Amino acid sequence: PLIALAKNNSNKEIKESPDPVTPPGSLNIERFKDLCTGCHLCVVQCPTHVLHPSGLKYGLGYMLKPYMSYEDSYCNYSCTVCSDVCPTHAIKPITVEEKKVTQIGIANFYKEICVVYTDENDCGACSEHCPSQAVHMVPYKGTLTIPQVEPELCVGCGGCESICPVRPVRAIVVISNPVHQTAQLPEKEEVKEFDVDDFGF
Repeated sequence: PLIALAKNNSNKEIKESPDPVTPPGSLNIERFKDLCTGCHLCVVQCPTHVLHPSGLKYGLGYMLKPYMSYEDSYCNYSCTVCSDVCPTHAIKPITVEEKKVTQIGIANFYKEICVVYTDENDCGACSEHCPSQAVHMVPYKGTLTIPQVEPELCVGCGGCESICPVRPVRAIVVISNPVHQTAQLPEKEEVKEFDVDDFGF
């Protein structure tokens, strides 16, 4: 649904994902809806607490099934806990290697509400918290840099969205892949790992 318009009065719509972002290993939304019983074992076991019950957020057909909520958390790049504990294989078991190339969504950057654009302030939090190099900083004005997204590297982990300081609408938002895709691996030496405690200012 439409949740905001860009501050510079452009007509570019800034949206949250119209579909739920489903966990790595769920393969696609329809399969997940069919196999998930809403037991919430994945929600309870998730170490970063990124999985939330959906309530009616995505309609009756998806009622109470888990989705990835990036409001204040993210999906750990090397974690496969939900795929290990799912009793119905709605989230099928996957390896860490498979997880790192499973693209559950893609980050969309909205320059018009980014603090680098609106306030000409340094930020870069999204880039610092991207484990796959999908979000990186590029030259903007003077010494300022601004985020840029490489979609082929993005896995949809939500690290960028969860850390973005812009409120009430984030300047970078993960849009769901209803059918999961395969991302490219980043350069190994640049892969970043973070603990939950690293997220926040």
